[in-house]
Amino acid sequence: MSGAVLRWEGVSRSFHGTTALDGLTLEVPAGSVFGLLGRNGTGKTTAIRILLGLLRPDAGRSEVLGEDSLTLSRGVRQRIGYLSEESFPYADLEMPSLLRFVSAFFERWDMDRCERLARRMEVRRDVPLKEMSLGERRRAELFLALAQDPEILVLDDPWLGLDAVARRDFLEAALEAAREEGKTLLFTSHVLTDVERIVDRVAILQDGRLRTASALDDLKERTKRVILDLPGGGDGAGIVVPGEVARRREAGSLVIVTEGWSPGLEARLSAGGAEVRVEDLNLEEMFLELTRGPARSGGAAA
Repeated sequence: MSGAVLRWEGVSRSFHGTTALDGLTLEVPAGSVFGLLGRNGTGKTTAIRILLGLLRPDAGRSEVLGEDSLTLSRGVRQRIGYLSEESFPYADLEMPSLLRFVSAFFERWDMDRCERLARRMEVRRDVPLKEMSLGERRRAELFLALAQDPEILVLDDPWLGLDAVARRDFLEAALEAAREEGKTLLFTSHVLTDVERIVDRVAILQDGRLRTASALDDLKERTKRVILDLPGGGDGAGIVVPGEVARRREAGSLVIVTEGWSPGLEARLSAGGAEVRVEDLNLEEMFLELTRGPARSGGAAA
């Protein structure tokens, strides 16, 4: 994995006395497919807007391709593709006219590449954006974000409102472009089943703070649900599990969720006389468990 191309360092931001981000430090490696996750109001969009220089932080700083977000050069800005949940402007123009308009802002624009990309993504070019279905329009807007051939593609929940099929098609189109052309893809989403299918790294925000950030496979490897059937119906009060996130009783068993699982832990728990079962968690289950309690601070992604 190459070095970081996106970076937040101690970034904080409040709105009218309400904290949106609190000391966010995070890195996105080059070439990664990175999911920035969190419940509504946890600071995901604020983090992206600060990263892109659209919003000034109260404290800290952020970088894109080594340049400070607040003073990004034209050259770096042209290496970023950005699509949010907001609709693309000039919706009354058909795609050929939109492409001619947008191309004027970019020094290196390849119309032949655009044509190949449009065919590959099956973009409608015969009607204005406003006359397309929502799925067609979002696909066309993704195409416009990719048409400039950016090194970094930032997607802030742009599939909001799409049905499952349209959402899957949109994600697959974005992922195909990112993987085939070696782009860095940073995106937010509330649909974690979609996220799990395509990301290789995730960061979870909770109450404006970084809860955790790592490769998805590493997060899955260390986050487990441990079910203990205790001898004599004990309460397990003396059982200590590293990285414990949650503890509860379910159907007579003690259930502990940990983000510090290791192979030796099962043997240690079994040595105390308990019958131990270990269950894997999918991304949605991990997300719910990790964000259920008070916010904790995590580390920077590497």
